[in-house]
Amino acid sequence: MKKKIISAVVCAAVVLPGVANAYEIIGKKLEIYGKAHVSVDASDNDRARPNDQSDTSISSNSTRLGFKGKHEINDNLALLYKIEQEIKFDEGSGTFATRNAYVGMKGAFGTVLAGQHDTPFKDVGGKWGMFGDTIADRRAILGASATNGNKVNQRGKNSLLYISNFGGPVELRAMYSTDAKDSASGGIDNNDNDMFSTSVVYKTKKLRIGAGYEDWENLDGKYGQVDGWRVAGTYDFGKFKTGLIYETLDSKVSPQFDRNVWGVNGAFKVAKGVSLKAQYLVADDYEGVKNSGANMASIGIFNKLDKQTTIYAAYTRTDNDANARFQGVDGGHGDEVKTDLGKTPNALSAGLVFKF
Repeated sequence: MKKKIISAVVCAAVVLPGVANAYEIIGKKLEIYGKAHVSVDASDNDRARPNDQSDTSISSNSTRLGFKGKHEINDNLALLYKIEQEIKFDEGSGTFATRNAYVGMKGAFGTVLAGQHDTPFKDVGGKWGMFGDTIADRRAILGASATNGNKVNQRGKNSLLYISNFGGPVELRAMYSTDAKDSASGGIDNNDNDMFSTSVVYKTKKLRIGAGYEDWENLDGKYGQVDGWRVAGTYDFGKFKTGLIYETLDSKVSPQFDRNVWGVNGAFKVAKGVSLKAQYLVADDYEGVKNSGANMASIGIFNKLDKQTTIYAAYTRTDNDANARFQGVDGGHGDEVKTDLGKTPNALSAGLVFKF
């Protein structure tokens, strides 16, 4: 009997069709899913000698493997869980449960999850961006400072996340983390590093509008109190989709996190499965320092070969003012491109994405 059960599970893993990019192993109680994203990048960091580099690299970009499930306790209550980890195809390594990992309950009251999860504030930007995990990832500017890179696009550790489940086009999310960075292992959570994040999203078939707020008591355990607002909207006209975003960060402790960003993007369907995309982001000067802003311009062509497979080519360029060093590539892209004050890093990339 045990051999028959094992054989059935193995066969299910091999032959069952994917449902929403997931393979059912034991019905909805255990599903396996993932994404492989690899690119070949030609980058120029435009740094001063001897740190200047103009090289080609192979990059694994937020490639992941996940396990998730839903256990129906009764008609009105279900237990949910997820374990997701990053896999580095370019280096042949990875660490278990580095991405979203949680357990929780879903019922008429909504969904409550405990563990590690993307913050609602981060999700507002993620749903707006059109170049996620590529060389043109929005996080090189959004949630980044002029001198320390991408910081306010994180997963909250030691967190409780509430997601409304009341039906209709509006969704509310609220997260509280007792120790968002959790730099100590095996100790009591440090509430001096707590974090609160929330968002409200209105979504229809064509329109999506989201607003998020986030407050860190001590960002990354060293930058002090930082809070911010993010408002984004996208509209799908059919062959053309466009979006706008505005973000403001504020800090009385770390001036580099006291600045505003705005952005615009668009995608045009030129053929079946083929889209041209463009994105432009501008960061204003941060508090007290002139010429500390930057702009990032990106363009790409994406060819969706089928429901699960996409190939693309993209180019991005970041122009820093004299007192800024926003990275050329940052965020979910594996190989980052750092630079020096006032420099103009750029990158050209060809990538493959496969979801399962």
